[in-house]
Amino acid sequence: MNADISHATLADLDDLVALNEEALFYGKGVRPHFERVLASPDNIALKCTVGGMFAGALVYVKGIALPGCPPELAARIGRLSEGRTVYTGDTVAVKREYRRLGLAGRLCAAMIAELRRRGAELALNEFWIYPDGSAPARKVFAAFDGGIRLGRYENFYRDLHAMGFHCPVCGEACVCAAEIYLAEIPEVGDEND
Repeated sequence: MNADISHATLADLDDLVALNEEALFYGKGVRPHFERVLASPDNIALKCTVGGMFAGALVYVKGIALPGCPPELAARIGRLSEGRTVYTGDTVAVKREYRRLGLAGRLCAAMIAELRRRGAELALNEFWIYPDGSAPARKVFAAFDGGIRLGRYENFYRDLHAMGFHCPVCGEACVCAAEIYLAEIPEVGDEND
């Protein structure tokens, strides 16, 4: 398959918003969020194209950035990461017609290399847990080798509707949980071992 991975830019905003609204959250807050993310040179947004068509994306933002994060979790992350460069996973999504082709894994491998290049030491990963218990992105992040499990947080996304985000599974009143992990960035090449 002819899949290319490159940096996403503001020129990719419409595709990124459409992908997010298909696979993750939708609502009036999505576009402004990605405008801010893509405008900052500190953040990393990678896209995957297949035959020139936008197929998926993986986005990490510099710092500890978990909207709706309980204060005790934020404090714990701060203590564990003290003085180290942290990037937080923001978005991982692949369009339905391109799923199960290994594109998310390729995006993750490219992201690890980019995180290393930028001097990142830790990745803060959040696994979205649907009400039925499934966690669609868990397998994608196996390259990070788990890390420290900081806990499972029920109703983690309950307040995102106030920021203009709505859950595609639950609607406005999201009851999905999240599992949070803080992981060392693997050495480039480790993700294929």
